[in-house]
Amino acid sequence: MKQTLGSNKQLINSTNIGKTRGTFIGKNKNATPNAPKRTSALTNTVGKNNNILVTSINTSDIIIQDVSDVNKFTVYEKANFLVPSRYEIKFILGKGSYGTVCSAIDNKDHVQPVPLAIKKVTNIFTREILLKRAIRELKFMRYFKGHKNIINLIDLEIVTVMPYDGLYCFQELVDYDLARVIHSSVQFSEFHIKKFFYQILCGLKYIHSADVIHRDLKPGNILCTIQGTLKICDFGLARGVAPKYFPDNSSEQNGNGTSYALKTRHITNYVATRWYRAPELMLSNKKYTKAIDLWACGCILAEFYGRKPIFIGNDQMHQISEIVKVLGTPNKDIIIKYGSHVAWEIFCPPKPQYRKVPWSNIYSYAQPDGLDLIDKLLKWDPNARLTVEEAIEHEFLQDFRDKSEEPVCSKGAFNFAYEYEHMSLTALKQYLFEEVCNFKKEMKGIGKNAIYK
Repeated sequence: MKQTLGSNKQLINSTNIGKTRGTFIGKNKNATPNAPKRTSALTNTVGKNNNILVTSINTSDIIIQDVSDVNKFTVYEKANFLVPSRYEIKFILGKGSYGTVCSAIDNKDHVQPVPLAIKKVTNIFTREILLKRAIRELKFMRYFKGHKNIINLIDLEIVTVMPYDGLYCFQELVDYDLARVIHSSVQFSEFHIKKFFYQILCGLKYIHSADVIHRDLKPGNILCTIQGTLKICDFGLARGVAPKYFPDNSSEQNGNGTSYALKTRHITNYVATRWYRAPELMLSNKKYTKAIDLWACGCILAEFYGRKPIFIGNDQMHQISEIVKVLGTPNKDIIIKYGSHVAWEIFCPPKPQYRKVPWSNIYSYAQPDGLDLIDKLLKWDPNARLTVEEAIEHEFLQDFRDKSEEPVCSKGAFNFAYEYEHMSLTALKQYLFEEVCNFKKEMKGIGKNAIYK
């Protein structure tokens, strides 16, 4: 889930983006935070049953299992948040089926309090699919921690007392998501478009270098600071795809990264928000590659110019229809590659045949280099799309390139073998607790073993 601020935010002069440290986005003066209440003991909030089992991580970094071990906590009833009292919840930033994000202040340093976002992932202790997603997102944020164009994870908490139960992820507070910036009245120059898109590619290069596919890149999952720094977030749909970590190593190679034809593990093709979903995800039951993220990048670059999504489909078939009206009908060889009856039924005569529309007809004011990059990212054939490394090398971005900003993940390929080792709900819960402890150990040098009962 992204961080989303209130609807009354005021965007100011776009010349501040990336050029100065002046304000890019104003504060929400109309927000009226609900004052959180504090409790001297958790039993005052969740009931007086001292035998209730709690699994949490308190301010002393110890997994506790008895409420008598809990010191002061802050309860924010509007969002059912329960966090250590050093955190002051301000207001809700966003809600979704996956959980809630709140704006907060960390008062550990009373001289200089730190603003942050707290994301509570809910329903994870009763629904296996949500618990797996929470573990994946946590592991990816840990793995990619430190890259300037990827959201930074600061701390973690686990609470199992209802209705406050969930995984609490404490993240840096970022002022806006890119969707709100794009759809605002801020004027974009080629400078802004290049600067923004280069940062997206730098973050994606780091992710792909670890053999991870994000699978849900879109402006709403990219955050923007007041200085114009972009940060990729929301790894809930991301997957590690390094061949060596599949149990039977059942993978194949092609010309645009590793593709995955799996016997033991099904990676669903129903990924990514529809408007940014690569056509092979909708038309093929076969393998897909990192190229699906590059398709999403091409959609985002087009959106920078048009200030609205380039392909707006009401459903999956309408989405394909919107794509074909711009890219033209794919040739027979590409249709064969999709290997599905659906592709034949949609594209072959007597169905209408479309010619490709020149990008200059759609974005007549854009630089030719920018249009060329869009064209090379939005290809029917995923093998014909640029890789992220090739996209960074494109002439459109050469004025902004700084190779020190283009690292690869030094840890190598992400190891997702744990997904085959922890199959039961109880085992997954235990694994989540261990991951939280390991993170805290990395951050503060203190770690304890978690025990789930």
